[in-house]
Amino acid sequence: MRRRDFLLASAAVAGAGRIWGQPGSDKAKLARMGSMTQNVQTLVKDPDHPDDPKRTLDLLDLPQLYKERLGVHYIEPTCAHFASTEKDYLNEFKARVRKAGLEINQISLGALAQQRGQDMPIMTISSPERTNRIAAIDLTKQWIDHAAYLGCPRVMLHQGHLAPEVRKETIAALQAMTDYGKSKNVKVTLELRQSDWHVIVELLKATGCWMNCHSQNPPEALRVMFPMTSGSMHLVYGMGGRGRRGGSRGNQPPRDPDVVLHEQMQVIKAAHYNGIFSIEHGGPDPFAAVQTVVKALLREM
Repeated sequence: MRRRDFLLASAAVAGAGRIWGQPGSDKAKLARMGSMTQNVQTLVKDPDHPDDPKRTLDLLDLPQLYKERLGVHYIEPTCAHFASTEKDYLNEFKARVRKAGLEINQISLGALAQQRGQDMPIMTISSPERTNRIAAIDLTKQWIDHAAYLGCPRVMLHQGHLAPEVRKETIAALQAMTDYGKSKNVKVTLELRQSDWHVIVELLKATGCWMNCHSQNPPEALRVMFPMTSGSMHLVYGMGGRGRRGGSRGNQPPRDPDVVLHEQMQVIKAAHYNGIFSIEHGGPDPFAAVQTVVKALLREM
């Protein structure tokens, strides 16, 4: 079967053969759920906030807390939450994940080489400066190595502005990352951000990279992008405290999050998606906020 066959892509989900319980049971549904560590970032120790009394957790603490407080099966760390990439630290994180009975879904590289106060990394596949693109390739290869060592099946890039004048160079940089990832059995994924979704599809087709779909992506985009999935997607509850990915609702008032999730899930189900739902959601009490999404998703799955 071809790589773009959705069923093959979905079957490639790490841990897909270890779904607990009977299909349709809460246990089986939870086995398809994960949570990003970005959701609880206000509780994670940060050198930029040394005196914040709320920041009491290390990345190493999160696997057990995810098991106890969320019940999900996957953890998706952001690269910024690794206190170290030395082997001892990676070994300890891997051991904590295994002890909690979890798996690592993906490492988000969105914060890689991001300057303080900026929302866009300076080193990406579409950086206009050649030296920054080369640096992005080198840094991403290092994180692909870390992912492979941890048994993590994918890393997600921040692709930058995707300016058309550097499209050829962008494709070349992404191809280098994707090929290196394949050599390590690690999928390199992209997520639709501010750009036109047609550009993302162009990049994926040109390089064999994979898609990290998002529940807030426009339905017409999702229908095209789901066959290119790596087997994982991000899901929010309502607007999730973040802007819409790949679309805009302008000044329209907030909608009932249950209604929004139900509509999103109709699109997802129509695509026969059977991969991982990695929750992206925050709030004043981060664990309670994610629990709300878990409960809502259990009702919809």
